[in-house]
Amino acid sequence: MSSRSGIISSVIIVIIVFSAVGGIVFLSNQYVPSNIAVVVLDPGFGDRSMADQAYIGLEEVDVVVNYDIRVATDSANALVIMESIAAAEQHDLIVAIGNGLTDSVTEAAGTYPYQKFALIGGEPTLALNNVASATFAQHEAAFLAGSIAAFLATGNVNRSGIVGIIGSVQGDPTVEGLIAGFIQGLEHANTTYNLNVRLLPIGYVDSFNDSTTADTMAYNMFSLPQGNATVVFAPVRASIIGVRTAMERANSTYFSDITGREPFVIAAEGNQDYLGNPDINVATGPSWIVTSVVPRFDIAVTRLINATLWFEFPSGVTNPYNLANLGVDISDLEQFRNTEWVTDYMLNVTIDYRTAIQNGSISVGSTLP
Repeated sequence: MSSRSGIISSVIIVIIVFSAVGGIVFLSNQYVPSNIAVVVLDPGFGDRSMADQAYIGLEEVDVVVNYDIRVATDSANALVIMESIAAAEQHDLIVAIGNGLTDSVTEAAGTYPYQKFALIGGEPTLALNNVASATFAQHEAAFLAGSIAAFLATGNVNRSGIVGIIGSVQGDPTVEGLIAGFIQGLEHANTTYNLNVRLLPIGYVDSFNDSTTADTMAYNMFSLPQGNATVVFAPVRASIIGVRTAMERANSTYFSDITGREPFVIAAEGNQDYLGNPDINVATGPSWIVTSVVPRFDIAVTRLINATLWFEFPSGVTNPYNLANLGVDISDLEQFRNTEWVTDYMLNVTIDYRTAIQNGSISVGSTLP
């Protein structure tokens, strides 16, 4: 078990040994937990996105460890933090979460070759034996999300057939990959099933944590006189709270008098489906966030920490997580499903698309052609 606070008291292990003369000898041995540093960019844990997905993995590690959690303001600050930790020589592993820390890990690992690093969601720009990394083909799962959006947007006569996209930061490789995969899935379903879907111009919040701007942008996309979108794809990380409030506002204004018209959202970089529930504190749907693109950061974190602690650190290895090994996927559509919104037919189409991507019949690019 691990601890969110990162400060865990040592455990005293008491062993009972039978002596040669039949007595009992009590031997005590103090177990000192390993120190694992975790570095993440602001806003850190609580982002309702990939950092929180990774935190699940921290809690699944085989043994008790001390977590030293650091939140960096930017990549330069992250480099300073990592080099300070490495120089102290007190941590078995430094875990960096997110591709925004790729350059920081590459530089710090090059300076401190005896310190082990795990890069979750990126790959070092140089081959380094003291770095193990995990990459995630989120664009493949985003293709599935795009196909769902195409059907949602045209599900009945009161839906507009219009889809919007709001990204967090333009140029971020993960965000752009998600958007590229989503558009490919949307266009493939639109063409294959003759759905007549239209895509609005892509908007960007220009932040990973600006719910106010996300609210305004999403509300305008749902607005009947402006965007008139039925579905919005929102890989916006912590800003998803603003998208939630925009859904509520759109439902009580633009869509209030339209039967069968809901403000649908598809989320990304973690399972955010619950944020579309009537009450986000109660795990009961149906959810307006019908699905999320989920990278299994949790599995990667658990595996790399466990491997390090069991002296099996995968030096210089990059582990790819994709749709074929289910290291990325969309969230469980059944959990908060409304069968009138997400029909059995849509589920079957999604299954067919997943199989086609897994066997190579459909190739999904991380960038648009």
